[in-house]
Amino acid sequence: MKYLEALGIINKTEKSGFMVSFERVEGGFLVGDHFPDKHGGEELIQTEKEAWELARKFADKAKYKCINIYVIDSSFSPVPDYKIQKIVNR
Repeated sequence: MKYLEALGIINKTEKSGFMVSFERVEGGFLVGDHFPDKHGGEELIQTEKEAWELARKFADKAKYKCINIYVIDSSFSPVPDYKIQKIVNR
């Protein structure tokens, strides 16, 4: 963790918004990933609805490459009822 990230946590300067979380195969293992890159300074998705729309489009293009696709909030927690809308993509 970088010093500025730690200061951000300490000062509770949390960005609000949503991200799309997924898993992909890397070296024979499943690796968790997400977009946009909050810690890289990218703007988060403004609404949960828009995040789910992007998740569906992403799932269509990444069929069998990326699995377990769902929406998370700015604190990296799954949104309520994510299990109902989660895209398995296998």
